[in-house]
Amino acid sequence: DALIAIGGDDTLGVAHRLGEHGVKAVGIPQTIDNDIGGTDYAIGFHSALVTVTDALDKLHTTAHAHHRVLIVEVMGRDSGWIALYGGLAGGADVILVPEGPPEGSFSVDEVEGVIRRRLDQGKRFSIVVVAEGARPRELGGRQVASGEVDAFGHVQLGGVGYWLADQLKQRDLPLTPRVTVLAYLQRGGIATPFDRLLATRFGVKAVEFALEGIYDVLTGLRGTQVEPVPLAQALAECPKPVDPELLRSARAIGIG
Repeated sequence: DALIAIGGDDTLGVAHRLGEHGVKAVGIPQTIDNDIGGTDYAIGFHSALVTVTDALDKLHTTAHAHHRVLIVEVMGRDSGWIALYGGLAGGADVILVPEGPPEGSFSVDEVEGVIRRRLDQGKRFSIVVVAEGARPRELGGRQVASGEVDAFGHVQLGGVGYWLADQLKQRDLPLTPRVTVLAYLQRGGIATPFDRLLATRFGVKAVEFALEGIYDVLTGLRGTQVEPVPLAQALAECPKPVDPELLRSARAIGIG
């Protein structure tokens, strides 16, 4: 018999600890945050992107018609994969991610600067995508959290979108900030074909690894191949930082 654990870093961490006590375990990475090391993508990430992109497409209409700064807060905990990929795909003007120096990953001054430059260009709206774990320099690099703690002891993040809106309201901008928090909408819905195929491939490989006696590993997508990756290695790489090339691409096309 073997245990096949499906989930994020907490679930896979439990599987690894069980493996240290003799339990034969194989992990399958499944988290919309896509922050698991050892794999290019986790199950659920692409499906969450569809929700984020669809929301941004719809919010553009209101932002443009009513001259708003629309701030869209997305999930991701300590990683910016959803914010970066979703923001790029959905045409955001500013993307704020957790990755960055200890003193903070963004400042309100920088966000205001982008909005004012767009105003100077005659663009009377802006779309800001902010990851829930983004760290304002005005708060010394601390994340905005609710104070609640989950079953694994993690402080629940959330509220940075409203915090940013309050800060921008004090900047005498001619545009009104409004906030949309996508929250659990990102976790549900219809899985994309990519995620369905990825889940199938991971499931088949997990069983094959178990039958071959390969344990304490996860199914890692590396390019086009699914390979066994030691759970210890994958967990040590969490949270996996966002793709630096995609960050450069965002800056190259003028996204703040």
